[in-house]
Amino acid sequence: YNGIIILLYNSLMILSILVISRSENLLNQLLKSISKASNLEKENIEILCSWNGSKNNESKIINNSGYKFKIAQRNKYHFARNFNSLAKKASGEILLIINDDIILDNNSIDAGIEVLKSNSKIGIVSGILRYGNGLIQHVGTSFNEMNLSYHKFKKHSNNIPYLISNTNSILSAATGALLLIKKDLFKEIGFNEKYYRAGEDIELSLDVREKKDL
Repeated sequence: YNGIIILLYNSLMILSILVISRSENLLNQLLKSISKASNLEKENIEILCSWNGSKNNESKIINNSGYKFKIAQRNKYHFARNFNSLAKKASGEILLIINDDIILDNNSIDAGIEVLKSNSKIGIVSGILRYGNGLIQHVGTSFNEMNLSYHKFKKHSNNIPYLISNTNSILSAATGALLLIKKDLFKEIGFNEKYYRAGEDIELSLDVREKKDL
């Protein structure tokens, strides 16, 4: 080889964080929390935003995430359509679909990615969402005997061991407020754009469960 060294690089980015926002205050809060939610190298995360706020408020966005942030589109708000469009622009192997009012726990992104990659049968990873007072807001969607969806354990304490397990659990459906999914799988299924802002996350979850045979 005459002393020539050939280096091969994996150019595939690990994670694309997708968010819709019109509030610079909420977005700034989320971006700051991202900085402590992952220890991935800078080149392994991108943050793509679908902005539907004012130009004045857009100028007040402060990216304290430590990662590349981009206003990828300025489209009229439509939850499913906006996220489907962002996913097409994403470079990451994994997508984190997240609401702008979420404040991430320390190391939560890395923990979620680890779970998603731990088993090929896992299609979506979500988490426990809490109100500001610490009570549970969302821990996945369940279905009652009438097949109607509801938020299990809503407004219960997060510290009751017989309600909330410290181990990972299989959920009937994940919330669109926070979910990790491999990009190829999301692009194959995607959010049903017939919904305006509620129901598409449940349909996505059920479609993924069917595809993963869970």
